Amino acid sequence: MTMLGDLMVTRNLTLDPTRFPDEEFELYSIPAHDRGGPEISRGADIRSAKQLVEPGDVMISKIIPHIRRARVVSDRNGRRQIASGEWIVFRGPGFEPAYLRNLLVSDEFHREFMRTVAGIGGSLVRARTQQVKSISVRLPGIDEQRRIAAILDRTDVLRAMRRRAIDRLDGLAQSIFLDMFGDPGSWRARWPMGSIGDTTESVQYGTSAKAGSVGRLPILRMGNVTDRGRLDVQDLKYVDLSDADIPKYTTRRGDLLFNRTNSKEKVGKSCVVRTDDLFAIAGYLVRVRFKTEHNAEFVCAYLTSRHGSAVRRRLAKAAVNQANINASELCRIPIALPPAALQHEFARRVDQLERQRAIALRALALQDELFASLQSRAFRGEL
Repeated sequence: MTMLGDLMVTRNLTLDPTRFPDEEFELYSIPAHDRGGPEISRGADIRSAKQLVEPGDVMISKIIPHIRRARVVSDRNGRRQIASGEWIVFRGPGFEPAYLRNLLVSDEFHREFMRTVAGIGGSLVRARTQQVKSISVRLPGIDEQRRIAAILDRTDVLRAMRRRAIDRLDGLAQSIFLDMFGDPGSWRARWPMGSIGDTTESVQYGTSAKAGSVGRLPILRMGNVTDRGRLDVQDLKYVDLSDADIPKYTTRRGDLLFNRTNSKEKVGKSCVVRTDDLFAIAGYLVRVRFKTEHNAEFVCAYLTSRHGSAVRRRLAKAAVNQANINASELCRIPIALPPAALQHEFARRVDQLERQRAIALRALALQDELFASLQSRAFRGEL
């Protein structure tokens, strides 16, 4: 067992990139990590001092620590490598970088890591470096570390491939939409123009009831509607509604949810409810109930398209740090009305796509379970 403080770089050299305005740096920032890797930036474009890092360094993010962020600094490519001060850096010959990175995102370590956290909320929550130093980790010999890392990395590659397949499925509905209906900017020549309101049965704002950790019903908020037009129910709060309010403020299969207040880029993001589970809806969402279920899939695909996104941005009324599109403006958005049979065929294809996606998600869940089991055994010395 080894204390992380023995592996940690405690007095790392720093550099002010603005002193080298024309030099290109390989920058390891938290946003760059979330996008998949370091970014190449000129010194003039980097606004604050950074710490110098080296190939093989292992880093873990201390900011918003419930999101597990750890990575290995790549081989040098001719540029100096620098990192945000939000990374805790580990360096030395006593560990295999791939092994330590896997250990730092494991369930067992994450539980210990979260005990070091302090802060009020959001970006103010951070792991405390001094306490991270005192966490003990298992470091077998280098050859054993490499063997374990190879097993975990191979398993992780399979999970990454599955996630990429799911990402492609997520984008396929929009491809089917464009294939069947063409670019929405050219619709005037193909079908008569109507409005979203022409297809609706009812439009309802969500409830203003306060959500919490307990309550009668799970409630959908703006974060539960994804940018790609999906309903994400992983992070839910709960609300109490009276029997009389349940029909008014809850969803049913085939409803469209429209995010009426958000940033200008995200306002108007929409999704179709494709479940019979009962959810309440919060006040920043509008529930649109259509005359037929296939109208929802067609309208959602339109609003999520590049053309529909541009229409939403034009309609959005800017306020302080947010924008708004009310229900009346939503219903007046002009939209072509293809024949019902064609909309129904599109909805049928989306349904097939959703079934394939559900199969892929179940397979990914099994792979995640396997990976977690392998991690647990590996870092207990049982693999």
